[in-house]
Amino acid sequence: MTNVVRDAENLGSALRNWRRALHANPELSGQEEQTAAFVARELRAMGYEPRERIGGEWGLTADLHVASGPLVALRADMDALPIHEETGLEFASKNPGVMHACGHDAHTAMLLAAARMLRERKNELRRSVRFVFQPHEEKYPGGAPGMIRGGVLENVESIFGVHIISVIPKGIVAAREGPFMAAVNQLHIVVHGKGGHAAMPEDAIDPVVISAQIITALQTIVSRSIAPHDTAVVSVTCVEAGTADNVIPSRVVLRGTIRTFDENVRQRVLQRVREIAAGIAAACGARAEVTLGEGYPVLLNDAATLSRAKRAAESLGGGLIWQNLPLQGGGEDFAYYGKHVPAAFVFVGAKNEPRVPCFPHHHARFDIDEDAMPLGAALLAQYALEAGR
Repeated sequence: MTNVVRDAENLGSALRNWRRALHANPELSGQEEQTAAFVARELRAMGYEPRERIGGEWGLTADLHVASGPLVALRADMDALPIHEETGLEFASKNPGVMHACGHDAHTAMLLAAARMLRERKNELRRSVRFVFQPHEEKYPGGAPGMIRGGVLENVESIFGVHIISVIPKGIVAAREGPFMAAVNQLHIVVHGKGGHAAMPEDAIDPVVISAQIITALQTIVSRSIAPHDTAVVSVTCVEAGTADNVIPSRVVLRGTIRTFDENVRQRVLQRVREIAAGIAAACGARAEVTLGEGYPVLLNDAATLSRAKRAAESLGGGLIWQNLPLQGGGEDFAYYGKHVPAAFVFVGAKNEPRVPCFPHHHARFDIDEDAMPLGAALLAQYALEAGR
């Protein structure tokens, strides 16, 4: 076990207190005013001078200056989800319908711990460090673009982020070189037909039947329009139609998500969605209005930056295991940073059954083993300490 891990474990009480204070007071994307104020207070208590309201939202940064050259950036997200918490924890959400069900409370706490540790180890750093506390990750268009416009990547040579994960055992750090997390597009189709009496369908153009055909046909995109060695997901997750059992509605709304890992594949999928929806609707005498909203780009782990993160993880010791993962279907707006500077993003395991029941992210009973947080904090700090060596 290195001194960095020992220092992080010595901050265990502070990590738990930070995480629990944030967990009990979650705020939705774009509304993180009190969360940002909490972080700013803690940073000031450490001797930092945080820069606030970056990009017009509640993002903030703090710099630890040790040299005149480029900086390394460490990032955490701060927002919660519109979920009513059912964990029964003593520090459960005080805000009905809002919950930290994705671990962003832990991310923020870990980055605060890294900021404290690195300030105490300032003489060991060869690169200045920028701590990036980002809002609005959970809701498109994400908070990263605004942070970038606000200058958080100025003079930054690389950026590193960690994500706590409840379904991977504590003690494992996991990632993948190259494409890691999916590009996201929102699917929205309105099928315009002709309403009428359900007993006289010949006088109507039934958008329900047409929508059913579209939903089924969309599932052929992956199997028939995409090569077997490529990967994509097209999921229709919401169907809105009708008001009564004896009325054929005039329109049906379909919503869903599209996930891809390659830009050419992404464009091919989007093209086929438009063609299938429009073609089936036209063949039935209806019209399909297709909107494919832009989500997050594919998250690419830069080879050299991820290699530095792996070296940092391996140097921590303490029985830590590095694990290579397959492609992950979830989306992350950390991907935007990687379009501008070399970036690496890793998962830090926080599963420890039966001590903590295991539920996936975005579940009303999501929780983590808090003893995983010192490892995440140590990894963030060690990445910065490795820079420039």
